[in-house]
Amino acid sequence: MRTELLGQEKNIVRVKVEFDAAEFMTNLNDVLRNITQKANIPGFRKGRIPRKILEMRFGRSNIHKEALEQMLPEALKQVTDDYDLDIMDAPSLKIDDIHEGEPVTCELVIEVRPEVELPEFGDIEVEKLRQEVKDETLDSMIAEFRKQFATSIPVDRAAGEADVVSGTFVTRVLNPDGGEETVSEPSASEIDLGEPGVRPEVRDALIGKSKGDEVNTEFDVEAGYRDAYFAGKRIRYDIKVDGVSEKILPDMGPEFFTKVMSVDIDTEADFRQEMKKRLLEHYENEETERIGEEAIAVVMERSRLDVPDSLLERQFAYIKEQEAAEVKQRYNVSMEDYLSKSSISMPQYEQVVREKADATLRQTLVMDEIGKKFGVEVTREDMEAEISRLAALRGVERARMRAHYYKNEAHMSQLANSLRYDKICKLVLENVNVKHVDKLSGKEPVAESAE
Repeated sequence: MRTELLGQEKNIVRVKVEFDAAEFMTNLNDVLRNITQKANIPGFRKGRIPRKILEMRFGRSNIHKEALEQMLPEALKQVTDDYDLDIMDAPSLKIDDIHEGEPVTCELVIEVRPEVELPEFGDIEVEKLRQEVKDETLDSMIAEFRKQFATSIPVDRAAGEADVVSGTFVTRVLNPDGGEETVSEPSASEIDLGEPGVRPEVRDALIGKSKGDEVNTEFDVEAGYRDAYFAGKRIRYDIKVDGVSEKILPDMGPEFFTKVMSVDIDTEADFRQEMKKRLLEHYENEETERIGEEAIAVVMERSRLDVPDSLLERQFAYIKEQEAAEVKQRYNVSMEDYLSKSSISMPQYEQVVREKADATLRQTLVMDEIGKKFGVEVTREDMEAEISRLAALRGVERARMRAHYYKNEAHMSQLANSLRYDKICKLVLENVNVKHVDKLSGKEPVAESAE
């Protein structure tokens, strides 16, 4: 077999491949033998069908093409090695006229990974904030943990601002025409009036109420609320107070310290020191993650590449297909029907998808080039270590976590991609200039991130 590079335009490479006559005939005879063993043609026994009958039934050109296609995997491997190609997709095949007993030629049209020109990493500088844990932050965190581990006891009095109210709720939607729609059966719920996430209208309605009281409150739901049914509507809660409980915060003692830290701690000083240490580690990890993403963003911005139209169209179609399936699953409507009820037209939506596809491809190609530059690989040991870490973090058995990933190819791929991204970020940070600062240039001071 001989190959010849015919030309390249952007990321499309054309290669001529010539097979020896004897090499082709060997594969052709194998194909004919396989067909005659499997074909079911009336009047002929399997394995005893004359070639002319096979050609009449299946077509001589189709049989030739099948013989040639069986030779392609080995040919493609040689072409890849000969010209050092990074192939993106299965090649298309252009076949010249085939004459048995003569050399057979064809042309492979191959889509290869587009060239990416990375910037000099040494020219990139990112600023990393020095981290500290202030006493007031530590006090606030301890107070939150005390609330988390608080117990509650029923009390025979009106609810105060820090109490927990149990009640039976009925939700109604108030229509602009003055009507109302009951959208829930009476359901029991507990409201911690001291939590900042409680709606002010609900908190105000319940403070001062006692067991047996019945109250209602109305409020407008935000237009961007996560549940589209309630978004932008006026809601009324009819509430019957079933009980009031007072929260009892745990004492600042060894039992509380051990629950929070999951290690034996006897004194408040040791507790504060351990918590401060863990918070500082958390802040450092968050800041490292932030500057890693910033460094990657700078690398992407300064990298030079042209995203091929063929890649862009495939990514565009893939995103559209995925989002249409999600809309169908969530709302049981087509994307066209979904968009008809929104303020976005199909052309506007497709433009957004196209921009998303372009951004996704640019990031993928740049990250792949960085990975190639540094020889980044995700090993089985990396995967196993990450599975062990996730199992410990989520408090599940390692065997169960391992089965979750190994039985689902998509989850395994996602885990591998995440590990690869982390490795690349780490390597980029090792090669750019990291400047430690107390304040980011041209920016307001950044508040401590755990609050």
